[in-house]
Amino acid sequence: MKRLLFLLMPFVALSQQADVTQSKDLTQIAFGSCSQQNLTGNQLWSEINATQADLWIWLGDNVYSDGIDMTRRRKDYNLQKSHKDYQQLLKETEVIGIWDDHDYGVNDGGKEYPKKDESKQELFRFLDVAQDHPARSRQGAYQSYTYAGEKGTVKIILPDVRYFRDSLKWNNPGTSQKEAVINRDGDILGEVQWQWLEQQLSEEGVDLFIIGSGIQVIPSEHRWEKWSNFPVARKRLMSMLSGVNAPLILLSGDRHLSEISKMNIEGYAYPIWEFTSSSLNSPSTPREEPNAYRVGDKIHESNFASLKIIWEAKKPILELTYYGKDNAVLLTQKVDY
Repeated sequence: MKRLLFLLMPFVALSQQADVTQSKDLTQIAFGSCSQQNLTGNQLWSEINATQADLWIWLGDNVYSDGIDMTRRRKDYNLQKSHKDYQQLLKETEVIGIWDDHDYGVNDGGKEYPKKDESKQELFRFLDVAQDHPARSRQGAYQSYTYAGEKGTVKIILPDVRYFRDSLKWNNPGTSQKEAVINRDGDILGEVQWQWLEQQLSEEGVDLFIIGSGIQVIPSEHRWEKWSNFPVARKRLMSMLSGVNAPLILLSGDRHLSEISKMNIEGYAYPIWEFTSSSLNSPSTPREEPNAYRVGDKIHESNFASLKIIWEAKKPILELTYYGKDNAVLLTQKVDY
């Protein structure tokens, strides 16, 4: 029995580590979502480059390419990647990301999509994910990255909310009154990914966790895609987050509007903040939309977000800024731990 324990313990310890670990301080992260690759004259890449971020995070709908044609998918990614200022971003800034539905391949889609493995390969090709990256050898596109610097350690976790997600039905589909039907027993992540996520959140020595989800986690009142359409999965996630022993924030996209949400979870020492950034170049028309957790105003114009991390004795102070065209400041928020 003692010999068996000796063999198992190294495996458990390794499983808690990120897929990729770098010795590097993160002091500024930029992120965004929902970029129509064909709108060549309406891109924000020069504005993003002006922030001189250490890292850019795609939060989904990185292209709009619904369907099962992978030749077209690659063409759409190539067009997005070919934009001159995006090429400049790739030269100067590390880029990571996860998909949502329109780059996954089907609007509001889940595990039923027949080309999800082929689509994953096209996503990873676009993101230049290394051939030896652990995410390439497992089902789903989820990934994690740890940046262990002298000032502090940041862990970024990018769950896949498409590949394993159970079906989602809609009332009034195809109309302006379309509304998601709650899937009372459905799941989002799948059991293997849940176990992976729990291991990632248990890594010791992390000073700030960042989870980037393609769909919103905290807002629960609007009628579109969101974690609360799957209440069992959302409850399981919140329970998991309550056990984290460091500051944690959520990033999300999808909505074609940007907003900040904040909530408290029983058992967790800090408020949980969610920063939604959408869309890079196809924002929605301004409208009323309930969100009891919203802090400040909504943004209904093309935007991205920049998160500045100021380290004081391994404690992060976060300064969030939403930028629009010509780097106009649209919204700011400071979070002090």
